This record gives sequence, C-alpha cells and structure tokens, in this order.
Amino acid sequence: MIWLGLLLALFGLLGTGAAAETPAAPVGSDVCGGCHAEQARRWAGSHHARALQPATPQTVLGAFGSADQPVRFEAGEQLTEFLRRDGQYRVRTEGADGQRREYAIAHTIGVDPLQQYLVTWPDGRLQTLGVAWDARPRSAGGQRWFHLYPGDPPAPGEPTHWSGRAQTWNVMCASCHTTGLRKGYDPAADRYASRWDEPGVGCEACHGAGSRHVAWARSRQRGSVAAIRPRASRGRWRC
Repeated sequence: MIWLGLLLALFGLLGTGAAAETPAAPVGSDVCGGCHAEQARRWAGSHHARALQPATPQTVLGAFGSADQPVRFEAGEQLTEFLRRDGQYRVRTEGADGQRREYAIAHTIGVDPLQQYLVTWPDGRLQTLGVAWDARPRSAGGQRWFHLYPGDPPAPGEPTHWSGRAQTWNVMCASCHTTGLRKGYDPAADRYASRWDEPGVGCEACHGAGSRHVAWARSRQRGSVAAIRPRASRGRWRC
C-alpha cells in the first residue's frame, strides 16, 4: 500500500501546482513586437493588422465629399451619399424604417480588394453598410463605390439590408476581425456591449494570451531558467 500512498501524494502535488498556476492574460501585439521585431514589422502592414480600424484620414480609402457636395452613389432607387462633417466620415442613406438619415461611420473593415464601413447603433450593434469601396487600382476597374447586392439591393426591413440582422457585425463578422472578442450580447434587452482586446487580427488571435510567455522570456533575459516556461503551441491557426 506504500506505493498507493506515494501515488496519491504525487497527484496531490500536481493538483496543487495546476490550481496555483496563473491563467495567461492578453498583452497586445506591441508587447509581442518587443522581442519579435521582424515578425511585428511584417505584420504591421498586413491585412490582418488592418482588418478593423477606426475611421480616420489615415485608414479610410473611399471617396467622401463635403456636407454640401457629398459623393453620391445610386443602386436601383436607393441613394447613398458619402461626406465629411466636423472631422467625421458620415453617410446619408435609408435606415431600417426607410427614412433617410445621416450616420457617423465608426470603423473601416479591410483594405483590399475592398473596404467596408461600420455604423454604430444606440443598442450597441455595429452595422455593415451595403455599399463598399472597390480598393483595386483604377486600371483594374477599382476606385469606385459599388453595392454588395448590385442586381437587387435589399429594401429596408429585409434581413440583408444594411440595417438588418444579417448585417450585424457583432455576430456575423467580429470574431474574424478582432482579437479577444467578447460579444456582450444581452438577449433580454436585445443589446450588445461588445469589447475586444485589440482591433484587427493580432498575435494573440492565433497564439493565445501571451502573459505567461512574456514572463518566461523576460526571466530568461535576466538569466533565470527556473521561471515560467511557455507552453507548447496551442495549434489554433484559424486566421
């Protein structure tokens, strides 16, 4: 029975170590780049890094006019106007009730071969506009606005209209355009409070939260080999 006692004691020690282990937490791609400089440099201009960006003059590729002279795009009987007002990128188009309103554009999605735009609604939904920017060179037919449903643009009230649930970015697109997404949906209130650790597809979207690896790497730099060691790759290559 001595061996049984030793075995139970060993399992007890292993269990204690597992319980005391600090869960990994996200650190952000900037921290990863502190050691992996070449990988960070190559990632910085990639489609992954620019999968979701705030709408700014540095990120918006589409043609926007002024409040008095917006850029107009017509698809069937639907008119969409793109403009800038008070430093914001904005769009005038039909909402869910069919009434034309002006909406602020919060984010851009992607850069090539097209770029789409997100509008934030009061209930926390981010809705994807049905009119997108063709980012290809003009020689390839790009540098123009186009409708994602060119033959039959969805009408207000239809699920595929830009205001409909089929175009709600939080549930349809966000998991592939952010790192560490918390969808934050409240079914009772039918509202979203979505959060993410990092916009775009950062290092930890594929490699997992990096705090334990960073702690191990920094301890190695100080000359210690007894600190936390990184775990084997989790194999979550889903990008």
